[in-house]
Amino acid sequence: MILLSLAIGGMLGAMSRYVVSLKIQGLTGILLINWLGSLLMGASLSLALYETDWNLFWLVGFLGAFTTFSTFAVQVVECWFTGKRQVAVVYAVATLLCGYLFVCLGWWICSFWV
Repeated sequence: MILLSLAIGGMLGAMSRYVVSLKIQGLTGILLINWLGSLLMGASLSLALYETDWNLFWLVGFLGAFTTFSTFAVQVVECWFTGKRQVAVVYAVATLLCGYLFVCLGWWICSFWV
């Protein structure tokens, strides 16, 4: 049952990422996906102690598949090697720094509900 929960969550997360990346293509789409995923992850982790069965589906499955570190890494490398080094650095810093900030923001917002 655990594997089925992870599989369904992962499938839905990957499909959601694909749909969003079709609507918002390129660096901006992946950046927004990772920021939204970070915000949702922080909010969810703040509440995670109370919904353990839901955590596998939502945190590991859906949000794990929705956010994408590998695509982010490939995009940074592509920008760097095609001469867009300033874009690569700004994109990397924006993704990582804001990702951490969005996790904290999500956690902080939901901490008032607990």
